[in-house]
Amino acid sequence: MDVYLYKLKFKSPAHFGDTGIDLENVQETVSSDALFSAILNVMNIYYGSEAVTELIDKFKTSPPFLISSLFVYNGNNYFLPKPLDDSNIPSEIKKKKGKELKKIKWLEAGNFTKWLSGVNLTEDDIDKMDESQKHYSEGFKREIRPRVTLDRITQQSAIYHCGYIYFKENSGLYGLAAFRDDSSIQVFQKLIELLGNTGLGGERTYGCGMFEVKFERVKGVFQDIVFNAGSKYALLSLYHPAENEQLNLKANILSYEIARKRGWITSGRDALPLKRKSVGFITEGSVFKSKPTGDIVDVTPDKAGTDALNHRIYRYGYAFTAPLITEVAS
Repeated sequence: MDVYLYKLKFKSPAHFGDTGIDLENVQETVSSDALFSAILNVMNIYYGSEAVTELIDKFKTSPPFLISSLFVYNGNNYFLPKPLDDSNIPSEIKKKKGKELKKIKWLEAGNFTKWLSGVNLTEDDIDKMDESQKHYSEGFKREIRPRVTLDRITQQSAIYHCGYIYFKENSGLYGLAAFRDDSSIQVFQKLIELLGNTGLGGERTYGCGMFEVKFERVKGVFQDIVFNAGSKYALLSLYHPAENEQLNLKANILSYEIARKRGWITSGRDALPLKRKSVGFITEGSVFKSKPTGDIVDVTPDKAGTDALNHRIYRYGYAFTAPLITEVAS
């Protein structure tokens, strides 16, 4: 498969929220399932529901493309989630650098490849990884704004607060996408460009989340990240095990965290008064012995009336992975 890196340069603030948190709380990254849903919605707006159904049917059998979550870049620094497997760190260094290791959530791409290599990490390596965290946080800022809403009946006003992410100059989000054929590349590029015009995330009616996008085939360090041979695999996306993977999941998984996703349903431009089914995902950074596959999950609510919802609702759960080399530290 051809693998591309694409960079989103935001032209406005963004609101990337998650279910179960208040509007003032925002995150700076976008998970793969949320990105895929945004792609389907923009496809529905511009090409209609039949085109969306056709694409979903392809994903049920043989996905035309696989996507990572969207991560932060700041200048020439591209950040990835720290793999949860730390078997390449000697035990004495874990004791000395335990606090620093806990603080490290994101690895710059060069440090990420060092972690993947299986070579034992040194104290100097960990210090450099810890130091690079400031380059991550310097790429954006959070801001809380007061907002006013009016009661539709009484017209009484109420104040609430909403959080926004501002990406600084030469910073933004980027993702990786692997394609089965050239036609899939063209379709994906067009949909991402259209998504940039409509906006990614929440608060789009206020102009949030609009961006320009630039595509290029992976090169340099990212070729190593996606194409090297490995004996373990780190997730760069959320992952929902397919039915035929669930029986052996416990034996295959080495280090992991789980996130439960739920929320309201959006169809095209319409926000519906319906909540999709809750579903659990294994998160970015989790590590497996063999390469996971994943699937697309039907989260259509059981009691959705045909008047409110005339199609099924799906969440993206295919795995996008980076290979690791096994070398157990002493």
